[in-house]
Amino acid sequence: MAAKEPTDCEMTEIEGQSLRNRKKNHTEDAPLNDQKLQYSVLDIPPWYLSIILGLQHYLIMFGATVTNPLVMSKFLCIGEENNLVKSELIGTIFFVSGICTLLQTTLGTRLPIIQGGTFTFVTPSIAILSLEKWKCPQPSSNSPSGIGENFTATEFNVSADDEDIWKPRIREIQGAIMVASIAQVLIGLTGIMGFMLRFIGPLAIAPTISLAGLSLFNTAASFAAKQWWITMVTIVLIAAFSQYLTNVTIPCFRCQRGGGCIRKRFPLFRLFPVILAISLTWALCAILTVAGVFPSDPNAWGGQAATNLRLDVMQKAAWFRFPYPGQWGVPTVSAPSVFGMLSGVLASMVESVGDYYACARMSGVPPPPMHAINRGRSISSRGDRMMSHRMH
Repeated sequence: MAAKEPTDCEMTEIEGQSLRNRKKNHTEDAPLNDQKLQYSVLDIPPWYLSIILGLQHYLIMFGATVTNPLVMSKFLCIGEENNLVKSELIGTIFFVSGICTLLQTTLGTRLPIIQGGTFTFVTPSIAILSLEKWKCPQPSSNSPSGIGENFTATEFNVSADDEDIWKPRIREIQGAIMVASIAQVLIGLTGIMGFMLRFIGPLAIAPTISLAGLSLFNTAASFAAKQWWITMVTIVLIAAFSQYLTNVTIPCFRCQRGGGCIRKRFPLFRLFPVILAISLTWALCAILTVAGVFPSDPNAWGGQAATNLRLDVMQKAAWFRFPYPGQWGVPTVSAPSVFGMLSGVLASMVESVGDYYACARMSGVPPPPMHAINRGRSISSRGDRMMSHRMH
């Protein structure tokens, strides 16, 4: 589904024939209707549906986008209870992700694809932060500030009692991503990516994307294990709504000015499977929280499913916060970090190409041509630099 004007799909034109003509002719090269889409890339849903569908896209990408800062917070030496800093990281990555998505859908591939944080940068970032220089200080009972002997204030440019010891570490990751992303800009602008596609086929793209997701299996299992029953309820609801109830329609009425009310059937489960599943699961958790089913101790099993946790963050966090470049200081650059991050850049390039082809097929449009892929990689690399300049 995508609510885009036809001008946003110019990149899918092949040999001068527009997508609208392809949709009418039902050619074999671009079977637009084989996916049974409710809306194609040329259709414009009503504005109120567009808002709800946009919210659903946000919720779908929420888990993957939030995972990056939550996983990295441990290696950045952000305290387990420092939820305010985590909320700032999450808010920043969502803000920049929205900007990058606008650039990608208008100037990049022009596919209805969301530009979010990538997991391919997580592994090299963890490797960099695992170096002896950036290891987190160990708590020491003999130290009044609770900071171990392996922490030196001069090296990190903070005082021993400063809680922001994570800032030098995130600046190091920022600098590494910014410099390494220059390689993506050059590859996208020079057209090298189109040449590389001659040697990068499905057998190379599919394993790369699979390994990027499988590498975070332990993280997903760790979060799900905090309340397996709620996790299974969410999985079952999403699977039921999106796979088994797609053809079930809900009767509703639509009133028109001067034309009375007409009875229609609305494909609720086909359009909003994720929103329905998350809303029902959250409502169940709220009821169980009020009933006292979940333990009051958040560290106990099942306590993380309560809906009254981390309410202090809403009280401490600012109502409006603009993530500006350099908000945590000037990024630092070192050769080991840059070369280590290049591996993530190369994996991200292959992953993005696979995403472009998958998105095109699911949207019912032809595969993007070489020049569209080159534009997409150029915009993506600039988005990486923008995101790293504000956060990792």
